[in-house]
Amino acid sequence: MVDADSVLQGMQERDKWRRRTELLERSLGEVRDRRRRIEIRLKKLERDLSHLQMLGDSIADIAQLPSSIQVRNAPRGPIL
Repeated sequence: MVDADSVLQGMQERDKWRRRTELLERSLGEVRDRRRRIEIRLKKLERDLSHLQMLGDSIADIAQLPSSIQVRNAPRGPIL
């Protein structure tokens, strides 16, 4: 004959582990969602940094170009 207390304890243990598993699965889902959001944010930051690098390079290139507006034989100093 089967002991009713053993069966009840087995069912309680099973339910306990089922609840723990469900909690862990929910936590895993939340962690995955958070990771996806962080990866999206990281990609956006990488794009922004790339654009800033290109802008900085462009500004550096422009700064190195000789000025196209140069007046020859003009006096230097303040204009009064």
